[in-house]
Amino acid sequence: MSVSGDRRALADLAAFARIEVDSRDVEPWADLLGWLRTSGALDAETVAWLVKLYNAYDDLGSAWQVYARWRSPMEWAAALDADEAAKYPCTQERRNLRGGRVLRHLGDYTARLAGDRQLAWLRRPLAGEPQADFVRLTAHLRSVWGVGRQTAFEWAEFCRKCLAVQVEAPDAQLWESEGPRRSLQRLYGNDNPTPGWLELVADICRAVLAERGVPLIWEDFETIVCDYNVARDGRYYPGKHLAALRAEIASVPEHDRPLLEEAWHAVVPSPWCDISPGIDKAKLRVYRDSGVLLDKP
Repeated sequence: MSVSGDRRALADLAAFARIEVDSRDVEPWADLLGWLRTSGALDAETVAWLVKLYNAYDDLGSAWQVYARWRSPMEWAAALDADEAAKYPCTQERRNLRGGRVLRHLGDYTARLAGDRQLAWLRRPLAGEPQADFVRLTAHLRSVWGVGRQTAFEWAEFCRKCLAVQVEAPDAQLWESEGPRRSLQRLYGNDNPTPGWLELVADICRAVLAERGVPLIWEDFETIVCDYNVARDGRYYPGKHLAALRAEIASVPEHDRPLLEEAWHAVVPSPWCDISPGIDKAKLRVYRDSGVLLDKP
């Protein structure tokens, strides 16, 4: 099958990917939570709880405030005030858990743990085959009420990056992933793709990025091609994730901020570590309107 892509857009994608990787804007929440474990600031079970909470709320401010009140899933499950976990906001990405449904989600998670340690539960389906285990793990995670394709993919990604769980995505699960799928359709010009076509162009596109000096694991490829497509539509700019995370850190209780600020400066390089907190709406349209990729905060 012959496939040709939009050369200019692919060149811009490579430049965009390089900025994202160098700035640590790809998945800075995972970088930060991973540092809390590897630095010894928090133990692995605590980080597993924070990973689950971030995965549920898609907001570190909400996740950290829930953790600050209930230090473990079993502490939350046994608490008389557990229903108050519903008052912390879920972002648009987790809108399916709004309206109190996050309580059912967390309740099902704690019920499935059944008193077991989180890391033991996460490793339960693994068989020592990292790529096949990623698929097994995402299926295992989807057994929790309220966890769909994207949430399971990201949860498994954080298990790898934050908790050193030995899994590795064998592909980007593109057929179920609307954002990255649409990005590849646009890059390679196909309004009616098949799963086979998507797998082919994903391999080609990832190889193109590697040839241009930006090798990516599938988890990061999925994020970057999606973000690039959003940037083409005027809704993303390099550093947007970092700016959002900085704002979320500012929203946690004041006595907890020094630890998160330490983690921030440990994982985010200069000059990106000085980015202002909060998304800058004026920057969202820069690439769409001018074709210029912002490479500084």
